[in-house]
Amino acid sequence: MALFSSKETTPQARGAEPQVSHNGTFFGPNVTIDGTVTGSEPVLIEGTVRGKINLSGELRIGTKARIEAAVHAKSVTVEGKLTGDVSADDRVELVASATVDGNIKAPKIVVAEGARFRGSVDMGSAKPAAETAAKK
Repeated sequence: MALFSSKETTPQARGAEPQVSHNGTFFGPNVTIDGTVTGSEPVLIEGTVRGKINLSGELRIGTKARIEAAVHAKSVTVEGKLTGDVSADDRVELVASATVDGNIKAPKIVVAEGARFRGSVDMGSAKPAAETAAKK
């Protein structure tokens, strides 16, 4: 342990999981939510959510998460299991441990090797209102 260092260090117990710095809301693996989750700050979910998630910030679905919901956020990163449609204003990322059963709609979509996905992908088709205005 360095006494004079620009880096802050935190002692950890042997075998303990490293602390992940996350500014926002954290739902732990033993939390179950039936209903709607809304908000504007970053959210990390490791628990279970059934219903709807609508965020104006970032959403991370952790490896232990089990989501059965329609999901929308600025950006969505999936590491666990998601059943339902997902949309994002910026991007959707499926990491290698992700399992998604639903449609994805976002301007940018990243699917890592090993991720499981069943559904359709929409990366920027025109909105229905824009299509009708363009035909006039």
